[in-house]
Amino acid sequence: MTDNNTMKYKNYTALIEFSNEDACLIGKVLGIRDVIVFDGNTVEEIRSTFHDMIDHYIEACAKAGREPNQPVSEIMVPVSPELYAKASRKAEYDGVPVRKVMETALQKFMQPA
Repeated sequence: MTDNNTMKYKNYTALIEFSNEDACLIGKVLGIRDVIVFDGNTVEEIRSTFHDMIDHYIEACAKAGREPNQPVSEIMVPVSPELYAKASRKAEYDGVPVRKVMETALQKFMQPA
């Protein structure tokens, strides 16, 4: 994942990918427990939708009387969108945060050979 694949708004970061199947851009907000996904056909449209989704999320949390999730302040490790997608699916299947999958992989990597 590079900065070319992300957008930032109000301290939230979204990963943007192209869906060949749907022929559109798809975004997912990273680093929060809640799931926020959105799409658009152009860069301007997906940026606008991202901003609208974050604003709506913050407003919905306020109406529900709860604090919106704040992005975790962990380091971002650049990985390919394909690898991140695989890790994300594995995390969802295992019922754990993506960071836990990454942490487990790093722990295994750091073990002596």
